[in-house]
Amino acid sequence: MSTPEYTKLSVTNNTNDAVECFVTFAAANPDNKCCPTPATVEDFHFLTKVNDLRGKFLIPTQGTQEFDPQGKCFSGNVGFYIEPQCPVEGADFHNGKEGTNIAEFTLNPNEGCDEAFDISCVNGVNCFMSMNVDAHLGWNYGPNKTPIETIYNRALQENEGNPGVFPVNCTDCIRLVGNAPCPKLPVGPPQKERICNIQRTERGGEVRIALNTPVPA
Repeated sequence: MSTPEYTKLSVTNNTNDAVECFVTFAAANPDNKCCPTPATVEDFHFLTKVNDLRGKFLIPTQGTQEFDPQGKCFSGNVGFYIEPQCPVEGADFHNGKEGTNIAEFTLNPNEGCDEAFDISCVNGVNCFMSMNVDAHLGWNYGPNKTPIETIYNRALQENEGNPGVFPVNCTDCIRLVGNAPCPKLPVGPPQKERICNIQRTERGGEVRIALNTPVPA
């Protein structure tokens, strides 16, 4: 079976309840040489439009939704339960008591630009998610370009040394740069090396995002 020449995305709900999923899209930007005209909310008919850069859908328990960008650059993020935001006063865990984490990705950028994905806990953690890719398709991380197939986040301050994950308030992976995005939350601990992004030069296959409970084994 041949590998498609462009990369797809899918989202799976491994929990026991139907969950609302929010998809935020990168804005068009002619100055962005890698992804000047990315896919939009309108490219995916199953999304309910929240605004020009965000859509949502309800994903049933054990359900999977595929996103086929038809070769377009597809850049943005996926979050669960609520729209991405910092801690919500009076909220429980899933509705943002510790902020929200998101799965970030840029797929099918222009030639010469890498594909990339990560899990950002910069604004906190309200769920346990994973991102998985097929082996032997070039995905790697860190200064040694270590091959990798699966990443997942742990609890709020437990992501140090965890590849593919930006720790809380660590905007630069190894440190906080500028003001804390979520000042009510702690900083880090940060990564000791730049291991927060998974990238590759190749194309094809699928990046699979999954909502899990608890952290996957």
